[in-house]
Amino acid sequence: MADSLLTFWQQQLAIYQAEQKAAQDDLAAAQASMQAAAAQLAADQKALDKTGADIAAARAKLAVTTIPADANALVAQITQMLITQRSLQGSVLDGKEKIGDIQASLDSAAASLARAAARVASAQAAVTSAQADASRRDAYRAAVAAAPLSTLKNDATAFLAGATVTHAKTRIAKNFPDKLLAIAGKRHDSRVNRLKALRTDLDNAMDALANEHATDGGLDGAAAQKRIAFERAQDALAEYVANAANRFAKAKTVMAALEAIELDATGTVPDILTDAEKSQVTALTAAGAAAEATAETLDGDYGDILTADAALQAQILTSIGANVDTLATDPNIAAKRTAIDTARNNFKNALAAFAAADKKDLDAWEAVIPDDAWQALVDYEEALATLNELAATDGGALATAMNNTESDYVTALGAAAIAGRRVDYLGDAAAFRRERLDSAQGAISARLLSAVRGDSY
Repeated sequence: MADSLLTFWQQQLAIYQAEQKAAQDDLAAAQASMQAAAAQLAADQKALDKTGADIAAARAKLAVTTIPADANALVAQITQMLITQRSLQGSVLDGKEKIGDIQASLDSAAASLARAAARVASAQAAVTSAQADASRRDAYRAAVAAAPLSTLKNDATAFLAGATVTHAKTRIAKNFPDKLLAIAGKRHDSRVNRLKALRTDLDNAMDALANEHATDGGLDGAAAQKRIAFERAQDALAEYVANAANRFAKAKTVMAALEAIELDATGTVPDILTDAEKSQVTALTAAGAAAEATAETLDGDYGDILTADAALQAQILTSIGANVDTLATDPNIAAKRTAIDTARNNFKNALAAFAAADKKDLDAWEAVIPDDAWQALVDYEEALATLNELAATDGGALATAMNNTESDYVTALGAAAIAGRRVDYLGDAAAFRRERLDSAQGAISARLLSAVRGDSY
């Protein structure tokens, strides 16, 4: 059994090439048999025609013969010729029946050959594609087995716990008050989590699609389910190989830049905020910090919208599985849509209340900090998130997952391919037998008389 798509398609190509060769041999044999049978039928038909003419001539001669002995001799001769004629008629009918059977074999072999040729072409294309895909997967495996990816998980873990990140965190805290960091972090996470939620929604939909394939699609559906799992695992590894090292390098650069500020003893490395900006931030801290708590509540209200939306997306998938024909009137979907509207109205009303109260104080506090400083904070948040993600990601495990899902997909493909060939062969057998039956039914009237009077035996 193949354990890779390339091996699988190479095996399938060999199978279909063997089928093509067998069909070509069967077709050639049937053509040779048809040629011999046609020649024999032509000879038998010619002899039958001659015998018929001879009988007619003898009957004509008998009609004018007046001598009893001559008449008796002609009768005996005609009788013998009739026996020969009926035997030839049986041979002709046998020959036509044989040609009918051979024609069915010819048609079956021709159909098998055409199908095998198409399958060979398809398998050859699949092998070509699989070779390129296999090379890419080999490159992914090699990449995670070698530096820098082979040690990236440990490197990220060590860097995250090291002095550079500690210094960077300290420098950030010296520029941004705790409350500003708190609300900024929540806002950052809310937007990032929105992307994660959308990815989860997509994964759930793909899982539902895969399960439906497996439940109602037979062996082909089971293969489709395994393909979806394999593609997801391959994409995860491909993304890691393509971006993990660069993301780590970028995160280290961000943290190193903040560390350089923190460790600078000369005062020549510019801080995130100027002294004047820090003074303004400090002056507005009391009022801004008092307003920040409401902003955190608002961020929670925004999260409620995301949660309600995720519940709707999950309900739609559930309802499709329960009864796809009643989606437009499904009360569960309607309830989830109403929940989203409620969450949006709550957020809208809370935002309006905040705007009418102390939002201006938080706005003024935040406005003191210029965009390049906010960008430095975003870069820090992203770098920290990257380091945590890389520290939790095992590239080797991603490669193993891809290998396992590829093997599962190949196994399912193999089962579907065997079943498909079984259907093809049974279809060929049915078509061959139907053609033989149709041919025999067309000749039954003439065949019965010949058979009953003993023409063939």
